[in-house]
Amino acid sequence: MILIYRRISPDWMARVADKFHHGSVPARITTAMTGTAKARVCSVRWASMGIVPVVLLGCAWIAWAAPMPLTRMEQVLSLSNAQAALALPVVVEGTVTFIRPQNGSLFLSNGDQAVYVDFARDIGLDAGDRVRVTGVTGASFHPRILASEVKFLGHGELPKPIAASYNDLIHARLDCRFVTVTGQVLAAAFDDAAPGPGARISVRMAGGDVSVILAHAGTLTPEDLPGAEIQVTGTASGAFDSKMQLAGIWIDLASPNQLTVLRRAKRNVWTTPLTPISEVGFGYQDENKSERVRIAGTLTYFEPGSLAVIQNGNHSILVETRTTQPLHAGDAVEATGFPDIDQESIRMVDGQLRELRERPKAMMVEPKSIDWDDASTGRNAFDLVSMEGEVVAEVKDGRVEMYILRSGDHLFSASIRQSSADAKMGVLAEPITVGSHIRVTGDCFVDSGDHWRDRLWFEVRMRSPEDVELIELPSWWTVERLIYVVGALALVILTAVGWVALLGYKVREQTEVLERKSLDEAASQRRYALYEQKRGMILERISRARPLGEIIEEVTGLVSFRLHGAYCWAELNEEWDPGGDGTRPSDFSVASETLIGTEGESLGTLHVSAAFQGTELAETREALAVGARLAELAITTQRLYQDLRRRSEYDLLTDIPNRFSFERQIVGMLEEVGRDGCKLGLVYVDLDRFKEVNDRYGHRVGDFFLQEVALRMKQQLRGRDVLARIGGDEFIALIPGIPTRGDAEEIVQRIERCFDAPFVIEGYTLQGAASIGLAVSPEDGVDKDDLQRAADMAMYLHKEQKRENEIRNPIQGGGQSRGRTR
Repeated sequence: MILIYRRISPDWMARVADKFHHGSVPARITTAMTGTAKARVCSVRWASMGIVPVVLLGCAWIAWAAPMPLTRMEQVLSLSNAQAALALPVVVEGTVTFIRPQNGSLFLSNGDQAVYVDFARDIGLDAGDRVRVTGVTGASFHPRILASEVKFLGHGELPKPIAASYNDLIHARLDCRFVTVTGQVLAAAFDDAAPGPGARISVRMAGGDVSVILAHAGTLTPEDLPGAEIQVTGTASGAFDSKMQLAGIWIDLASPNQLTVLRRAKRNVWTTPLTPISEVGFGYQDENKSERVRIAGTLTYFEPGSLAVIQNGNHSILVETRTTQPLHAGDAVEATGFPDIDQESIRMVDGQLRELRERPKAMMVEPKSIDWDDASTGRNAFDLVSMEGEVVAEVKDGRVEMYILRSGDHLFSASIRQSSADAKMGVLAEPITVGSHIRVTGDCFVDSGDHWRDRLWFEVRMRSPEDVELIELPSWWTVERLIYVVGALALVILTAVGWVALLGYKVREQTEVLERKSLDEAASQRRYALYEQKRGMILERISRARPLGEIIEEVTGLVSFRLHGAYCWAELNEEWDPGGDGTRPSDFSVASETLIGTEGESLGTLHVSAAFQGTELAETREALAVGARLAELAITTQRLYQDLRRRSEYDLLTDIPNRFSFERQIVGMLEEVGRDGCKLGLVYVDLDRFKEVNDRYGHRVGDFFLQEVALRMKQQLRGRDVLARIGGDEFIALIPGIPTRGDAEEIVQRIERCFDAPFVIEGYTLQGAASIGLAVSPEDGVDKDDLQRAADMAMYLHKEQKRENEIRNPIQGGGQSRGRTR
């Protein structure tokens, strides 16, 4: 599809504008083009009329000239990769046939078209969901869609699968389509790279082999599949090399329901008669006609999911396998697979391994001691061997640790690959340095070649660091050091001859060096002292429970100071930084340290920009660790401070302010008395006969009764009012900002009426009552003690009145606490 953008000439726009105003006002229009004409800016200068009509005309023209999105899959797939790389807008609908669990990307089908959608978010889609995809085109093996939004429209049926041949698949004619294939299972194993876990199944079709990738294995047991004829229905995709060239066929399945066993294996592959390793090659046939064989022996080398070496007696063989079971070198195993010959080397492909329950003594393998001459003939290919040599070089990176050894006049390599199942087992007994004489034990991997005419290059692959044994430390007198000694003696002689001329220069040069070094050390010490001073100040602020935001800012400043100005920032959890926006410098890679709480929970992350080139990685990590520990201490201290403060100000039973909080708040409220004619009311509430509740029903019921009483009284108060528990059954309510005493008395009446309804607690019905006293400032007092004393007296007066009423009317009971059993 070709998108055409209309180029509008200035003369045409001038004529349109002139016609818009009936030709009465001339106009000059300039069109500025940028890039590929995707954006146009129009400026219009009018002689005497307003600019509004031309602005409206320009907006309409820009909307008309904007590219329309591609709305059909065939439009996307008809693009070349060069056109797709222009990021053309796309809005298409289709049915999801598969979701990659590793990255959330989708395969989308609509009719007889299908496309790959790159969408790195998991929104809970399932195969069969109907979606609308919005995004732009992108270049890949075929044009793809880089989605910015995927909208769920509803769940439907999967498309009808297409019966696919191997020729169709390898020519990518059905790329991304929903297909069904039939073949025989060569090997099957759980796939650790997929969540769930998934499974990877090698299937031989008529014409070639394909890999079936099952995202979620469910109850499927891969070990039961080898040898069976199966039919799978899924999405056709592929394995690609680094140049995006098709290098293999994948059939992606969402669930085991898409796999059907048409015919089970004639016999269990593990019951195949054992074949001696030396006779594995007898079963090889060309054109994928080799029969499955089974061998047994000792596992001498294992890279899970890739390869293994099995040795039995003097014979060994390389097995290519997808097995990821927890096997280790030295285990007795059996393997099943297909013989293969690659450049005159016999191996097994599509192999599966499992551990033998019992190890026959005949399978015990000891490393064979050989030298370079023995190894280079190829006669010990893949055997467990032991060789000695002098270390001439050492290479280490994250994937391999390699030693280059000299044996006589020849060199060979010995390596420990991190992909080995035993790479992390054990450590080097002694450090190995260049010049050391060592013994290495491992499998002899020999390169292909004509061993009848030439020596072969080989490598000893060790299983773990324990396969390296130090025999002799390097001699101090090496050729290199001898050259250094001779050169030093020559330099001494030359220095002695010319010392008169050079002495002054040397002394001055040395003095300058010492002076610079002294200045650098002094500056470093001053900087370190300032760093420690800043750290001490932060600790002091933490101990004083200063605001957390200030402390975190000082912590990030400390890390930045330690790293010579590198940008540092913190991202805290919403509990500690509810207003945080998570800003960070753009286009900077970062080093991070997670903040961990006392109970192992994550509190946030401390980041530092790694773009600053003046800082070593170790120094960056150390500074981050110090800052993270300070931040963790600050957050923990803040949490303890808040908890202690709440415990000191709130009653733990009723969750309302206690006496301490009441005394602190009344001081501020008394200061507001008189402003704008406002008064402060203090209501003293004492529960009647609360002791009888505890004595008769127990303290548990009494505690629930207090909680219910506090809740009812709080509901009678206004938003600014404060209810505090100052004793066992005594409460005080502060009522600020009231114009008259009558406003406070109205609240007192509401509090008294809240006891009218009985309390139902733990199956008991209790009738509560309280004696209430009111004091208003400034009439009854201007300080806390006077006001509280007046309210207390009013409360006791109310209590006496109620007692007198009880004496006069003993039948009413005066609002005693009473109950009935369940």
